[in-house]
Amino acid sequence: MTRTKLAAALALSAAFALCLAPSAAARAPQGDAASNHAKGFRQARQVRAESRQGSAAFEFEAGGFSYHIAANGNGRRTKGNKTRRFNLRFDGPDFMEGLRFAVYEGDLLFACELNDGEAAGGLVVRLEQPSMRALWRQPVPTFNLGEPLREGHNLYLTGLGFVARLDLRTGEYVWQHDALTKDVDAPRGGVSLGDFNSFETPELAGETVLFRERPVYNRRRTLVVNKKTGEIIRIE
Repeated sequence: MTRTKLAAALALSAAFALCLAPSAAARAPQGDAASNHAKGFRQARQVRAESRQGSAAFEFEAGGFSYHIAANGNGRRTKGNKTRRFNLRFDGPDFMEGLRFAVYEGDLLFACELNDGEAAGGLVVRLEQPSMRALWRQPVPTFNLGEPLREGHNLYLTGLGFVARLDLRTGEYVWQHDALTKDVDAPRGGVSLGDFNSFETPELAGETVLFRERPVYNRRRTLVVNKKTGEIIRIE
């Protein structure tokens, strides 16, 4: 084979291999999506209620198990013919209207929307696996809960007039602002916060976390908060 023919054959072979191999750009989004999915919360699906209390029960699958949780917090985890029962232990006559779940260090995290017929609120629970024992339970003092955002051991929560950072190891709030439906002033510049009724999923930007308001009458503001201290820096 002449040198010219050999070079042409090698070039053709390289081009063919390049076509078969997925590019780095094509592979990257899949990895990013998998990472985001592992950290993100998902909505449990509503099913027909099994009791008079509440309007629905909730079901989902995680870690090879199937979960069913009634509106009153009574739940069961099943795999094959094995069943383990548990209870989220709501206070008083509360029943669940919405449920988001995520996996964290092998345990289950629940963000529950609750109602007692007169007032609404929320609850975040960490259930140890495989015992289904609650490691901690933290009430959320408002309703209209948005999708939480997890960053490492931190969980950023939102609700009606409420934003907070919670430590997933202890279940304690690191900081919180729970008066965002009142005309109070931010620490810097005396900016009136006005009313924040609901938020989109929080976003991270360097040393800050952005709480974007859901559009209301074409108004959409963003609350910029220091991740570490919880200081309200500005409103955009």
